[in-house]
Amino acid sequence: MKIIILSAGRGIRMNNFTLNTPKCLLDLGNGMTVIESQLENIKLNPEVAEIILVLGYLAEQVESKILKYKKEMNIKIIFNPFFDISNNLISLWMAKHEMTDDFIILNGDDIFHNKILKKLIENKNEGICVVISKKPFYKTGDMKVLIENNRILKISKGIEINKASGESIGMIKISGSSCIKKFKSTIENMVRDKNNLNVFYLEVLNVLSEEGYPINYIEVNPEDWAEIDFHIDLETVKQNFSKYFEKIRRWNLHKYED
Repeated sequence: MKIIILSAGRGIRMNNFTLNTPKCLLDLGNGMTVIESQLENIKLNPEVAEIILVLGYLAEQVESKILKYKKEMNIKIIFNPFFDISNNLISLWMAKHEMTDDFIILNGDDIFHNKILKKLIENKNEGICVVISKKPFYKTGDMKVLIENNRILKISKGIEINKASGESIGMIKISGSSCIKKFKSTIENMVRDKNNLNVFYLEVLNVLSEEGYPINYIEVNPEDWAEIDFHIDLETVKQNFSKYFEKIRRWNLHKYED
């Protein structure tokens, strides 16, 4: 199994925090960055054979930071030269040749407890599986999901708050040869349309859903993950840093236990 991490974007909503630093290198506390927290969690799952890291903005900084991980993990770098004029659909399209077996797509700004990744990997149902969480209320900027008959019908920030069934956390598994083939062909068709240059890759799932393809999901606790979109998100993560990690090693100096 592979994990494709989409970390090419500029993170412009973080303003001066990402002026000279890519969002995946923001410090979460105790010297650990976002990308390092992801790699440490992935390291705990031997089922993951390869990591495909799609970079763009200040890519050289990220490549330098992960040198120590490349010595013990199979990490391949893909550079998206269109990162500043496109959204992450193009980043995912850049990695299409790596979609040869089951794979997981992970947003580059996600912080998560290892048990979430473990639960997704252990889900053996073939097809598309979206990790979601349900909350008492949702915000306009949340990537909301609409669920009917235990299937996701739509994923979009544009879903009305009072109609939302949950929130996509930014972690999705694509498994099974027929599903992978269909997923790749849908991406290929979408990137031919210039109107899709600045859409989220989750629009692929919306297209498939409209065609009648089942979009499955698993549910996780909203307290076990976070997405860093704004300054307040980073501050919240820093305050709750340790709870996202289970048996994580940090340069052999510290361990974070749940």
